[in-house]
Amino acid sequence: MHHLRHQKILQLIAVCTKSEPIWIITELVVNGALLHYLREDEGRTTTFNIIADMAGQIWD
Repeated sequence: MHHLRHQKILQLIAVCTKSEPIWIITELVVNGALLHYLREDEGRTTTFNIIADMAGQIWD
């Protein structure tokens, strides 16, 4: 699984499934969770062009 790396995809570091709750460890993202970013002030002032660029990066 360590061979699955891409610059536009969040890197998975570890998963612990031995007991509840299940823990998933990922790299730190600069602006935090996308949903939180979009719901905060930064997301409310985000232009259509920036959102289209984000969608294009996801598509790529």
